[in-house]
Amino acid sequence: MQAYLIDIFDSRAALKALYGVGVSNIGKIIMGEKLKYAVIKLKNISPTTLNILKQEALSIGAELANHRDVITGKIDGSDSILFGTPVQLRIVIKKIKSQGFGLKELSVELENILKVCDGSHEKVNNRTMRTAKGDISFNGKTYIMGVLNITPDSFSDGGKYLSYDSAVKRGIEIEKDGADIIDIGGESTRPSASEIDEQIEIDRVCPVIENLSKTLDIPISIDTRKPAVAKEAIKAGAHMINDVSGLSYNAEAMAKIVISADVPYIMMHSREKSPENMQKDLVPYDDMFYEVLSYFENKIDYLKAGGYDADNNVIIDPGFGFAKSMNDNYDLLSGIISFKSLGLPVMAGVSRKSFINRITGKNRDNILSGNIAIFSYLKLKGIDIVRVHDVRQTASAFASLNKIM
Repeated sequence: MQAYLIDIFDSRAALKALYGVGVSNIGKIIMGEKLKYAVIKLKNISPTTLNILKQEALSIGAELANHRDVITGKIDGSDSILFGTPVQLRIVIKKIKSQGFGLKELSVELENILKVCDGSHEKVNNRTMRTAKGDISFNGKTYIMGVLNITPDSFSDGGKYLSYDSAVKRGIEIEKDGADIIDIGGESTRPSASEIDEQIEIDRVCPVIENLSKTLDIPISIDTRKPAVAKEAIKAGAHMINDVSGLSYNAEAMAKIVISADVPYIMMHSREKSPENMQKDLVPYDDMFYEVLSYFENKIDYLKAGGYDADNNVIIDPGFGFAKSMNDNYDLLSGIISFKSLGLPVMAGVSRKSFINRITGKNRDNILSGNIAIFSYLKLKGIDIVRVHDVRQTASAFASLNKIM
């Protein structure tokens, strides 16, 4: 990976105004592109390549910000920031496609990023994921995934839905409250939580999944890092796998389950740490977004090598709260659009996490306010799925936002 998206700035109000004055369809496309501005980070590129790229960018009104020693050639490689409108950047890409010094290869990555920019707030390449409970079409909607923890020790609602009856009742409520997907887990993944036996986890979740799969009209996701649990949950009626280990707990076995079941797979970044140790001995990130994106790229390639259609079935989750400091989490929020670089749907699991509580305080009303503010921000940024505990309140907030977006 040599490049990733930092952000896209656009003017939706101006775009709506274009529609209102009777501009032609082709005019909307051409002028709408001029209302966007993309910022892209380049990683460890040679000075020769950057000097050529800068001249090409400047020639059409875009810009490339380089290290001061790129022009002198005193360094072997440098990170840089490329920015301009999508129209300008497409011209740059066209100009470097046939050039040497690594520019041809870089043009491919930039082209893929621009495809994401084209639909960052509207679609993810018109992708539709198939489930036995209907399709999930990523066409601009931010889906609400409701959380159902069948555990005694989850950080937010541990013990509330541990019994079969209470869990089934809550599952039905989650759908009625407005969830598009329900995520069922039987093992706490809060910091310092101890691993439980896989059979205990299976016994907690599978009877509830079996009941709800017949009762609900929305897809069910199994929240687990364990291949055996995922396998039994799929047999019981789950339609998706949400793996908090991001294919690092037992990669080979989990990959086999994902590939054989052929269901959507949510891959979360965890820096290859477990809940038991994820907040211990945290090493600062050099470039967090690059590291997390590279992690996803490597894991996705691993799945593809096994024959899995990752391009159409993987959802990525940057892993808020997993092996990340409070500042890391807020940096992730600020740059969340970067994860669109891979051209895959993005999920954010931020609900009731400690980095929000530290700002809002532990009063429940304050926590809820902080959560709704962040969920609304994520919707405005075009994030595809938010994983939430407070489904009804989130659905209400999104209904209001839909009126002004």
